[in-house]
Amino acid sequence: MINIFEYQNFRTYLKDYYNDQKARKKNFSYRYFSEKAGVNTPSFLYYVIENKRNLTESSVLKISQAIGLSREEADYFENLVFFNQAKTINEKTHYYSKLIEIRRPLDVQSVEPDRYEYYLKWYHSVIREVATFYNFRDDFSKLGLFLVPPITGHEAKESIRLLERLGFLERDKQGLYHQTSNLVLGRPAPLQTFQIERFQLEMLQMAMRAYDGIPIDRRMSTSTTLSVSTKTIELFKLRIRELQRDLMEIARMDDMEEQAIQVTVNLFPVSRCTDEKQ
Repeated sequence: MINIFEYQNFRTYLKDYYNDQKARKKNFSYRYFSEKAGVNTPSFLYYVIENKRNLTESSVLKISQAIGLSREEADYFENLVFFNQAKTINEKTHYYSKLIEIRRPLDVQSVEPDRYEYYLKWYHSVIREVATFYNFRDDFSKLGLFLVPPITGHEAKESIRLLERLGFLERDKQGLYHQTSNLVLGRPAPLQTFQIERFQLEMLQMAMRAYDGIPIDRRMSTSTTLSVSTKTIELFKLRIRELQRDLMEIARMDDMEEQAIQVTVNLFPVSRCTDEKQ
């Protein structure tokens, strides 16, 4: 069964829905669907799927009813339509916020300890992202030069092989790479924490080098010094984790990837606590 909550593009969803119904029912056609939705144009759904026609609030309702979406599914579908069709950042932000409220809990694949080799080099996580949208055609030197800072062709090739071996990437018959899961997250036990912290330190060093090598309009740095209670610190940690999940969800819904970025947020004490012994 096609699950609307797994989609970030309503046209892709409608295409998959049509193909699914066509495989199940021999008489299912664009004409049949249009009649079921109460639309006079027989090829209406085809034009929508091919991005030759947009949907209005009225046609969204008709399609939802024709498909038989539940109230929650229909609400998600409507906001997904207007999110995809939005022309401005303000519109996109508005509809994205609604999608976040409706959508199922974020599906994040945990990185198990036996795959922590993934964290040995900073560029493994970057290549996992880049390989899905940058067609380097097995030119690993080209792939290595695409990274910032660049790595060697040998390092890029070894990284691809590692990601395939560990099950982070898979290759289709056309030679294109795909992620086995949209989002991954390490949840280390105490024994594995050191490996993750080493990876994070390496990314922090990258962030420091970015001050010299990346133009200011292509990066962002901000810091705030606050006085808070220990309970508020725990609340801050929770909100930062929520922010991380929100950013991961925004990235999941972005189907026009152009580059890989690293987001690093740090919270740490810059004074001792009043209940500490002096």
